[in-house]
Amino acid sequence: MKLRIAWLVAALALAGCAGCSVQAGVGECAAQVDLGSAEVEMTEVDCSSSEAVYRVSSRERRTMCPEGDYLTESSGRSRTNGKTRLCYVLNVSEGDCLKPVNQYFSRVPCGTGVRKVSKVVDGQADRALCNGDDSRTYSQPVRTICITN
Repeated sequence: MKLRIAWLVAALALAGCAGCSVQAGVGECAAQVDLGSAEVEMTEVDCSSSEAVYRVSSRERRTMCPEGDYLTESSGRSRTNGKTRLCYVLNVSEGDCLKPVNQYFSRVPCGTGVRKVSKVVDGQADRALCNGDDSRTYSQPVRTICITN
């Protein structure tokens, strides 16, 4: 009987959370919940998925992410911890193709009208490495990503 009640409680909890997003932890990958929304709302996805365009680099209990071009998402506020900010870095490799959507990117097949990751340099955060191409630099982890039009 106790096992049956436990299953019922678990089923109700899952049903009540249909459509809920799961917040990724530091080092985990994430994707935008609604590509049509201008509001950043990420959900955890497997890092091997083509949807895994972002990775959580840090969880900050302050108003700003470390220095860099982080995509940020603020989580709820608790009385003891205050507001938490998730800082996302692009989770891309050289040759990946991206489409800008609002203030974030989605990974797409390469073709006309998309942008391509031309260079990823770990250990340096320097826009000059991109020779005038669009760039994203991060201080945590230290990285430069160059994106051509």
